[in-house]
Amino acid sequence: MKKYLFSAGIVLFIVLFFAGCFSLNGTPDKVKNSVEAVMNDWNLLFSNSLELISWDYVGIIEDYDDLKETLELLTDPDSVRLFQIDIIDPSFASIILLSSIPSADQDEFAEAVEELVELGQHKVRLNWKIIPSGLEFTTIALVDENNIAWDSIIGSVVVEEEFLPVAGEKTGSVIIKWLWGAERGKISWSLECSGPPLACNYTSESKISSGEARIETKLVKGEECCTLYYAWAYRTPTGSISIDWNPETEQFDVEVSSWGSTGSGQGIFECCP
Repeated sequence: MKKYLFSAGIVLFIVLFFAGCFSLNGTPDKVKNSVEAVMNDWNLLFSNSLELISWDYVGIIEDYDDLKETLELLTDPDSVRLFQIDIIDPSFASIILLSSIPSADQDEFAEAVEELVELGQHKVRLNWKIIPSGLEFTTIALVDENNIAWDSIIGSVVVEEEFLPVAGEKTGSVIIKWLWGAERGKISWSLECSGPPLACNYTSESKISSGEARIETKLVKGEECCTLYYAWAYRTPTGSISIDWNPETEQFDVEVSSWGSTGSGQGIFECCP
């Protein structure tokens, strides 16, 4: 009798354990929490133009056939939509089909998405409503154990944080984040000098996931001081970046375009030992 009671206790423990990890509709709690957090953030920012009205749990990418089918769905030009937004002026926003952009940009988009799709990820159907027209459509989002990994609409948006130097420092950086808070990329620059004799040293770095980030610099060494001109830009998948030094204006000409989000800036550091 004790043996049966012990076995029943084990079964009850297992049931309670898994019940604590999954919602009643079979959705893992971590997935539910991640999606609903992003849903709240999205609607707080963009519900005047595009509202995320609901979501449904689809399942897990279980094998390579499922992975291939999911990738085809996430890169289908006739169904995938992109959200074009100016993060400086969020009132400017538009939704376009992937098929409406140049084929080269479609290829770049597909390559970027392919790097993000993995076995074991959860698939979630997001249901959207375009506010001006009332048109509704759906997208498929990927969610891993910690957060959302990809969605064509949400992935078109970034959060930008620029860190300018405090007094006496000659360093700066821009942190580019996914809407759900994880770091997506970083651009940084710094200048150091010593002497006499005058010595100038600088560093610059740029990286981003699913997109392009660039920084260009020009160092001018004077008799007593070092001057670093810098310009940076980033974009989400699709588009282009051009940063060229203009000797007439003594600054960089920066052009950046994307069917998603973009950002750019430039400045000058001067260091005199």
